[in-house]
Amino acid sequence: MELKTGRLQLIPITVDLAQMLMKNSLAFYYKYQLPWNKNWPHDGLKALLPIYTEKLEEDQGQFGFGPWVMIDLDGEAVIGDIGFKGKPDEEGTVEIGYHVVASERNVGYATEAVAGLCKWAFTQPEVKSVEAQCDKSNIASQKVLINNGFTHTGRHREIFLFKKDKSVQKMEEDSFKKGL
Repeated sequence: MELKTGRLQLIPITVDLAQMLMKNSLAFYYKYQLPWNKNWPHDGLKALLPIYTEKLEEDQGQFGFGPWVMIDLDGEAVIGDIGFKGKPDEEGTVEIGYHVVASERNVGYATEAVAGLCKWAFTQPEVKSVEAQCDKSNIASQKVLINNGFTHTGRHREIFLFKKDKSVQKMEEDSFKKGL
């Protein structure tokens, strides 16, 4: 399973891929014939991979609801990673997070990846909404979420909370179709 957007290929991390990234990230770059980027995988993803791998080994239903790798469609660079923090909760909500390597920022990759992954999530029957959090000083990340139809729903200390409902995604798609 993989997703393609206008400029990106999104690849969900399997158990094998997670183990490769944990043991020898250079093997990942060799496998995908990509130039090595010393800034990826970043420390946050490295810390998450063992936990995610354990969950995925116990429950194959976790696949797709964990981290995904963002690669440019031409296969020339790792852009970063994006993903969910687990399967939907009782209300059908998943939380999304993303990280773009510094050298690839400010050209719309995060916006494109969030749009692609939200579209995928809303094809899953159990997903009703997608939430996100970002630091109040992270204006770029706030723009990514707002540009993807998320609404600001609250604040917890220095963290802003955002949410997008499946109905909003459907309205956006219907309006896009009508415009064609």
